[in-house]
Amino acid sequence: MTLTPEALAEQRLAELMTLNELGLIISSTLDRDELIDRALRAVTRHLRFDRALILLVDPARGALRDGRSVGGSAEMAARIGELELPIDLDAALLSRIARADGPLLFRDVDQDPDPGNRAFAALLEVTSFLGTPLVTKGRTVGVLAVDNRSTGRDVLPGDGPLLYTAGSLIAGGIENARLYAELEEQKDALERRVVERTADLVEARQAAEAANETKSRFLSNVSHELRTPLTSVVGFSKLISKRLADVIFPAVMTDGDPKVERAMRQVSENLGIIVEEGDRLTNLINETLDLAKIEAGKIDWRDDEVDLGDVVERATSATASLIDPDRGPRLVVEVGSDLAPIRGDRDRLIQVVINLISNAVKFTPQGSITIIGWQEADTIHVAVSDTGIGIAADDQARVFEPFTQVGETRPADDRPRGTGLGLPICREIIEHHGGRLWLESRLGAGSTFQFTLPVAGSGSDASRSVAASDGRGTAGRA
Repeated sequence: MTLTPEALAEQRLAELMTLNELGLIISSTLDRDELIDRALRAVTRHLRFDRALILLVDPARGALRDGRSVGGSAEMAARIGELELPIDLDAALLSRIARADGPLLFRDVDQDPDPGNRAFAALLEVTSFLGTPLVTKGRTVGVLAVDNRSTGRDVLPGDGPLLYTAGSLIAGGIENARLYAELEEQKDALERRVVERTADLVEARQAAEAANETKSRFLSNVSHELRTPLTSVVGFSKLISKRLADVIFPAVMTDGDPKVERAMRQVSENLGIIVEEGDRLTNLINETLDLAKIEAGKIDWRDDEVDLGDVVERATSATASLIDPDRGPRLVVEVGSDLAPIRGDRDRLIQVVINLISNAVKFTPQGSITIIGWQEADTIHVAVSDTGIGIAADDQARVFEPFTQVGETRPADDRPRGTGLGLPICREIIEHHGGRLWLESRLGAGSTFQFTLPVAGSGSDASRSVAASDGRGTAGRA
């Protein structure tokens, strides 16, 4: 059957809305069961399918199990949840899907020679269904099957490629959820070990050091695993957004239909959310890796002669786009031109100043942000001050704790705008260079983050170089 241009555009829009919603689901939850239920509802909500089910691969048991479904009766959902099919069972249709390289269409399953397949057809009350393996990184994590029993329409071979694409997105989300669950399980196990070892101080310290190393290695591995599918989600979301704007939306004939216009607007907005949240998660992963490497002493630190005036200039240039020239805040830079050089990692020090300026911009909608640099004897001082909302005294120590965004330091709209890792990373970098980073603030009267660094060739600078070279790692915190 040949579709009219309007029907074809509507079908393509439904397909894009499905992929868009699946991407949004993957970006918004790491709970496996919630992810599967929402994904199945998305597949049946927009596409030509009335019912859908997913069975997961259990490698330890060599079976398909933990089934979940939408669109059928409660009895059907319960029985699917109880199913357990060996993957190597040649006759079972779902097992054949798990071993397949792509989607499979089955017809006349109610007349299949195998009694198990006929029983499955009777359970679903179908004569035909379409299935696809859920594949991510070359590994099958489950199977997805759909049918149109309730409306009486037949599934078509042409539905297979789209179902395979949707299944690949779902598979990536399931894998992310598995990795996250492993991370949580490992974290809980480490916490239990620390509690159990506290009775003996020596054993407790040894256990804590071993646990910290395990945590850093595990965080690094999991972060790398999460970053690959996340990069794909963000990249495809940007591509879909561009194709929508350049190709699909101009071809959609709305005829002033507010429903169609609203759907188009919602798709664009949701894609924007996927990209924004994907970038935020990517930043979280990158900063988690940074902090884990710094704490584990695995950073390749440079040891060059560094001009802090140049560091501040580079940081202000990098953050210029964050400040609205019309509405503020106003940026004031007062750094002495005769500061003595220091020795260290120039790029890491620029990262520190960028983070301090970015924090000030977040919480200073108006007023000013002032960066001052000066020298006292063998010490360079740099202070970043703002006229923003300030930080309560009880919260000031906590701003340097990982993953922490304290109460009054949150923006006015109460949306988290960072990972809570920037300041801990800044403190680690400054302490590695033999310096100190601290905060002075009053609620409602602004904040000042100030750090010091030793001049190149001074006693404290030499001590820092020795500490770094003898393998003791960063200073100040274990």
